[in-house]
Formats: sequence, C-alpha cells, structure tokens
Amino acid sequence: MIDELRNRRVGLIGANGFVGSAILQALLRTGVTPRVLCGPDSAPRPIPDGIDSLTCDLTDAEALKSWVSELDVIIHAAGPPSVKQSFEMPKEYVRVHVQGTAAVAHACHEAGVDRLVYISSAEVYGRPNVKAVSESHRLQARSPYAAAKIGAEKIIEAYAESFGLKAVILRPFSIYGPNPTPESLLGTIIAKAHAGCVRLWDLRPVRDYCYVGDLATAAVQASCLVTEKLKIFNVGTGKGTSVAEFAALVLRSMGANLPVLEDRFDTRPSESEIFELVADISLARNVLGWRADTDVEEGLRKTFAVCPGKA
Repeated sequence: MIDELRNRRVGLIGANGFVGSAILQALLRTGVTPRVLCGPDSAPRPIPDGIDSLTCDLTDAEALKSWVSELDVIIHAAGPPSVKQSFEMPKEYVRVHVQGTAAVAHACHEAGVDRLVYISSAEVYGRPNVKAVSESHRLQARSPYAAAKIGAEKIIEAYAESFGLKAVILRPFSIYGPNPTPESLLGTIIAKAHAGCVRLWDLRPVRDYCYVGDLATAAVQASCLVTEKLKIFNVGTGKGTSVAEFAALVLRSMGANLPVLEDRFDTRPSESEIFELVADISLARNVLGWRADTDVEEGLRKTFAVCPGKA
C-alpha cells in the first residue's frame, strides 16, 4: 500500500503543528513529498527546504480551492489542540475546527480528491461508560474543543454520506513526543521541572499515552486504506497511565529528582474532567493493520533524545 502512496499526490494540512510535523516526517521517510498547507501557528515547526508550502487561514475557501487542485490524498491535522484554552476562546475553536474542516471537505469534494484523512481526538468520547472505549461509543463533549472536533467529524460524515467522499477519521488519545506544545501535559511538566516545582491540577486521571511517531504511522497507513465508506479508528496503546505515573516517568527521563504535587486550582470547570480515557484498539489492528509500537518509557526516551532536558 505504501508503494501506491508514492505514486499519489499527497497534501498535508497543518504541517507546521505538533502532530502535522510528525506526519510530514513520516511521509518523507516513506518517499512521499507532500504539498503542505501551514496555519498561522504561534510556534511553528520549520518546513524542510524543497517542499511546496502555503501559509493561510484554514477558512480561506479560495486559497484552499487552489491548493487542493490536482491532489489525490489529503491529511488534515490542523487546528488548535488545547482543551483548557478552548474554554477561553470557544468561538475560535469552532471557527477553525468546524468552519475550517467544512471548507476543506467542500474543497475536496469540488476537486474530486480521492481520500481525506482527518485527525480528530479521543476527547469526543467525553466520560466513557466502559474501561476501553471503542469507536461505536456515543459522542459526548466535555469541552468546546471536543464539541468542535465532533462538529468537524460530522461535517466529514455529511460529505461522505451525501457526496461519497472517501474519508478516514483517526481519533488519537493522549499524544506526546518531541517539541511538545506548552499547554500539553508533557510541556507543562517540563516547564515546571525547570522552574524547580512540579504542581499539577489533578494526578488521578488515567490516559492512554501514545507516541506521536506512532500516530504519524497510523496517518500514513490510513492514507493508503482502500474504502468506499467513512472509516473511524482509535489511535492509542490500549493501556492506561495515571497523570501521577506519567509525570514521574517524565521526571525520571529528565534526570530530575523532584516530587510531583497536586494543586487543585484551575480555570477549567470541575465537571469537564475526564477521569479515564483508554482506547479499544482492536479495529485499528484488525482493519487498518496498525498498532502502537512505542510504550511510554521508550517514547519518553525518544522524546528527550531529540533535545535532552527540553524535549
């Protein structure tokens, strides 16, 4: 399937973001040089020389129409990622994730793009009523970010059902890796460790921490998937790790001998917390042919190997 992708014209949206930059590197390693679309990221990752790149707002329909022309496959990994920040600027999250994805889906439809891969989020599940959540679980937003992701998914579903757009939606769980965003848990722990005191809001929640390189591999494999209908896959390890355990592993990887303390002061609504979110990964394994190859300790070793002490 990868050989086929090398003969396709691939576009990557959000190539200068945390997830998008990892997908870009995964594509390049497979011999695919995509056309990339970058957003106005406040801390952009550099785009390698020789890659056709455009920077524009995701809702710019005319720019999208021109950029999408003659592409066969598009991977959409753009949009602000912070759950916490989404409570502070919900309208912006809806604008970029929902309106932006609507613009992408419409441009794909008009240009006859063969396949769209959308990077969503496991946040769409809210508080699951099962230990390992499958793709059939009902969607129940606990944040404007999750609501915007659900809206984006439904836009893609509408184009798939009404126009036959061939699409794959990936729902990553807690993604971490090199050069994390400052608002991510990993970025927060690193910053607080350098300040000499690691205080986190709540140490109890359990998450499925998945290395960003494994997500990038899933995105590449999804780009090769032959499907006539919308497919949705969880992207995770299937294993839960508490915030306390993850923080301890980060500090150990940094060589920092610091306690991890709890500080319940936070601007997020108390009812927004999701206490356990772990993936059922059977569908990705059986249909997509993907599984996470990196456990948390190895992923953190890779993370700090890129930039020791800073990630």
